[in-house]
Amino acid sequence: MSKEVHALFEEIIQYTNDELTQVTKHYDATEEYPTEYVDYFFKRDIFRLLLSEDSETEYFYTFIKIIQIVSKQFPALASILLTQGTYGVWPIHRFGTSAQKKQHLNPALSGENLIAYAYSESEGSNPELMMTEAVETESGWTLNGVKANVSNASVASTLIIAAKAMKQNGETCHGLFIVNAQTPGIEISEPIEKMGMKALPVSTLTLTDVHIEKDQVLGGILAGNEQNENLMNKMKLAVSAQALGIAQGSMEKGLLFTGYERQFGKRLIDLQMNQFRLAELETLIQATEAFIKQVVETNANNTSKVAMAKLMSSNVAIETTDTVIQITGGYGYMRNNDIERYVRDAKITGIYGGSSDSQKKIIAQPWLSK
Repeated sequence: MSKEVHALFEEIIQYTNDELTQVTKHYDATEEYPTEYVDYFFKRDIFRLLLSEDSETEYFYTFIKIIQIVSKQFPALASILLTQGTYGVWPIHRFGTSAQKKQHLNPALSGENLIAYAYSESEGSNPELMMTEAVETESGWTLNGVKANVSNASVASTLIIAAKAMKQNGETCHGLFIVNAQTPGIEISEPIEKMGMKALPVSTLTLTDVHIEKDQVLGGILAGNEQNENLMNKMKLAVSAQALGIAQGSMEKGLLFTGYERQFGKRLIDLQMNQFRLAELETLIQATEAFIKQVVETNANNTSKVAMAKLMSSNVAIETTDTVIQITGGYGYMRNNDIERYVRDAKITGIYGGSSDSQKKIIAQPWLSK
């Protein structure tokens, strides 16, 4: 890590501890989009970490470590950032044509161009069940369909839309299309109410005869399945870091409360049962952190290994937050602290970017061909 990047990382740790910890409760209660705090990270140019060619692994790991740090205090903000990075900046940098990069990349790095990725539908994220269609015409493509649970859609100026492509010659395949969010025929719902990650805007996207040009195919080629697999691997690793941060944040809050002096009797941490439960969790957290780092450094494009990292980290986040709220009892259940929020935020890490069951299917797939 260069001195500049190290200094940036240290600054973000300080900012998270000093500033973000003070505002998370407000945004969880109001569900407002945290514009001021999103802008801070754009001004620190964190998304440029995803453009490195010479030290791609190191800088990508630094990016997801930032996601981890932010998630310890403000997971919903981390979701907004990882969506912009892994669903927007990275795929355009990795797959975009020269013209697409020139048009979209610099604005995406500065925050002028927020990007949302529309892939999942009501039936999930299985490409074989995708109903959204892009029909080729003489001048371009016409898109029709409905996309579900699109993060950042209500604030995005650009959408990357996955669709089943029907070419004029009768061939069918899948493609990703870069579309201006203001294009006629696009309807973006108001943000959907959620149990957790409340400051993250998530909407339904309806496409009705949306006409776009031929050059709006990402990369200029219909390679939607391959492109999606690559960007989903990046996204899942970022979500893994987020889940780890949630587990660590919950653990820190739990240890703080269990260490309080009691007027009568022992502190909660003095009970051996609680010591053992928290010791097991801390071991799992550290093992998960080591595994995520190993996957990034050695197998970042191995879909099975990435699925293991996401499955492991989301399970740890859910187990840690559930255990902490059990140990802290009535205090943890009350909304005047952050412990119950961590429980709600942890749940979604096992859903978005692919459910835990879908990760298990990916892991098991190689065994079926033997």
